[in-house]
Amino acid sequence: LPEDGYIITCEIDPIAIHFAKRFFDKSPHGRKVILKEGHALYTVKKISGPFDMAFIDADKENYLNYYEALLPMVRSGGLIVVDNVLWSGRVLHPKETSDHAIQRFNQMVRFDHRVEKVMLTVRDGIALLRKC
Repeated sequence: LPEDGYIITCEIDPIAIHFAKRFFDKSPHGRKVILKEGHALYTVKKISGPFDMAFIDADKENYLNYYEALLPMVRSGGLIVVDNVLWSGRVLHPKETSDHAIQRFNQMVRFDHRVEKVMLTVRDGIALLRKC
């Protein structure tokens, strides 16, 4: 990150927040991390862009909601990275709510002309979405 760059991260779990803050405090770059506590869907509504990049790896049932909330905040040419888009193959024969949610997300993004996209088969699948 450049000297004036920063990262905003959202976290709901108090244990994870405490753990993360300890390491932010130890890092010379910790001052560049802004940790927003609370449910990310509500937190995202309280921040504004433009951002160069967004990373989605939260509750799977809300992937589409996170995507729609973040896309307007990402600058043209910016990147949205989405984790777990293959969901251990469960998107092929979805049974659970999370399986169906990720399958719906993948289908919607597939036909979304607002982004250029590629899905990497690294680990559990990563989608790279470049905003047009």
